[in-house]
Amino acid sequence: MLPSLGALADATLRVWRLDDGAWLLLAGPPAAAPRAPREPGRADAAFVAMPDAGGLWLEVVPTAGQRPDDVVRRVMPVLAGVAYLESTVESLTTELASRYEEIDLIYTIGELLGRSQAVAEVADHILREVASVLGARQAGIRIVDEEAGVLRLVAIVGSAADGIPREVPLDAPDDVVVVRAVRTRRVETGPQAQWVEGEVLAVPMLHAAPGGPTRVVGTLALADRAGGGTFTREETKLLAAVATQIGTALENTRLAEREREQHTLERELAMAHDLQQKLMPTPAVLQGEADVAVTSLSAESLGGDFYTFARFGRGRIGVMLGDVSSHGFSAALIAAQVMAAAGIYANSAIAPDETLALIRESLGDELEHTEMYLTVFYGILEPSTGRLAYSNSGHPHAFRVPRYGPAARLAPTAPPLGLAMDAELGRESLPWTFGTDMLVLCTDGLIDQPNAEGERYGEQRFLEQLEEGRLLSPAELERRILADVAAFGGEPHDDTTLLILRM
Repeated sequence: MLPSLGALADATLRVWRLDDGAWLLLAGPPAAAPRAPREPGRADAAFVAMPDAGGLWLEVVPTAGQRPDDVVRRVMPVLAGVAYLESTVESLTTELASRYEEIDLIYTIGELLGRSQAVAEVADHILREVASVLGARQAGIRIVDEEAGVLRLVAIVGSAADGIPREVPLDAPDDVVVVRAVRTRRVETGPQAQWVEGEVLAVPMLHAAPGGPTRVVGTLALADRAGGGTFTREETKLLAAVATQIGTALENTRLAEREREQHTLERELAMAHDLQQKLMPTPAVLQGEADVAVTSLSAESLGGDFYTFARFGRGRIGVMLGDVSSHGFSAALIAAQVMAAAGIYANSAIAPDETLALIRESLGDELEHTEMYLTVFYGILEPSTGRLAYSNSGHPHAFRVPRYGPAARLAPTAPPLGLAMDAELGRESLPWTFGTDMLVLCTDGLIDQPNAEGERYGEQRFLEQLEEGRLLSPAELERRILADVAAFGGEPHDDTTLLILRM
């Protein structure tokens, strides 16, 4: 282009640049150096700086009869425009290459996260990619451990990694850049001379669940930039985009892990529930001796209600029902221990109060450690004597329902097991009309069942059902009562057990 422009201007044109003290010809006819005027005081050549051209100079040697300055005025706007366009193209090319590198980084990280089950598996690879593109000698990922109250390092690459603390308290001072980023939820920069050289750039990794608050998952930090200096605004924006990718992946990993743990827990609870149900005997245990109906429902997967039966021969049977003060796993564990102890001591056919005393002794340490207690009724029916002998440790819902007359409460003979470890347990004995009298035991989950208005089902309503249905079989009466409770309050709010026995 320059020769054509020179021909139009009837002049020789050259473009020069000063490089390390020497003039470098960039365009135009060959020459060793810019030309000076041939005669002192006579301007037969011009040598001027090109405006906004990044240090370029224009040499003009006109033909005879032209003033150099006139040629400069004619050609300079054209050359300056061309130089500006070339500079713009070069700048855009450089920026496009940079954007391509950044886009490629985002794509690479997305691909790594997409094919990995956990961020930790590809964290080192991600950090190396980020450090390479942004020119940092060190990069690290930390996650927030709210339970431990620390910002925990999960991956690090680069220089002096051994000197970096693995855990930083979340309540550390603000001069700790990564903690400050968590606290402010913004990009933070600053020196961290005790750990690394140069500036630290820390970006919070945020995750916003649909419909939920935004939480800080961790931080992505760079340090010790190659060549020194600070990170640019564009580099900071790129790191923030990468941090968002990693934060989302970390949160998804956490949620997936929690879901797996929840499924595992549910399977284990289901197995424990099945085991708990198998520990409690079916009415078939007393087949031929008594007509029994029993239902036990847990408010959670595991419950704190329990019951068991024992056969002693010659028609004698034992019936035990209890309620641990809580429900869930801990209550179910106590209930299982009670049934195991009852299986050992009840079969010895000793008196009811002695059996409960042995159970209390075997559970003493566990009850004291957990600060739990249990109410338990244990009775022995003996047809040969026509009597019921029982011991009742604080269980309020135990009744004798005769063929005629009101139901009678089998009152407690001692406080609940676990509240007074040295208390006398006591024993009662009363006549029993075999063939007509019913023994009815239930836990407070049935009596306390609330309805939509918050009213309790109540013991009075329960006793009315017993007395109205006393001529029914135990199974029929049980179905009637449970249907009435369900109609009153729906699903159980607490562990609920109902046992009805006629012998």
